[in-house]
Amino acid sequence: MTDVIPDPLQAAIERYFDGHASGHPSVMRKAFHESARLQFVKDRRYSAWSLDEYLGKLPGRPADDESARTRRIIRMEATGDIASAEVELDYPATRFVDYLTLLRIDGDWIIVNKAFQAFPKP
Repeated sequence: MTDVIPDPLQAAIERYFDGHASGHPSVMRKAFHESARLQFVKDRRYSAWSLDEYLGKLPGRPADDESARTRRIIRMEATGDIASAEVELDYPATRFVDYLTLLRIDGDWIIVNKAFQAFPKP
């Protein structure tokens, strides 16, 4: 049975969105557990980044097209101290779908895993 979605869970995902909007690693780091993994398929092969690898790819500033980017929560589910969320990041050239796994640790929700796929736009 799924519990009522707690507001702090949505706040955790908003921290993730803030990290994308700012483009700054220190903002994004607040959304993730230090041991988080980011996983994806590239060229039909499994790939993964550590959190530090992922943060190293951020530009440190908002994207030039930030005003044209949208982010939304598609769905969230929580049971006890575990949760998952599907989010969409819709950018001018690419739409990303992310599946986030979150844990409530010491009362705070934090992303422990992210699996994602990029869908380039024509």
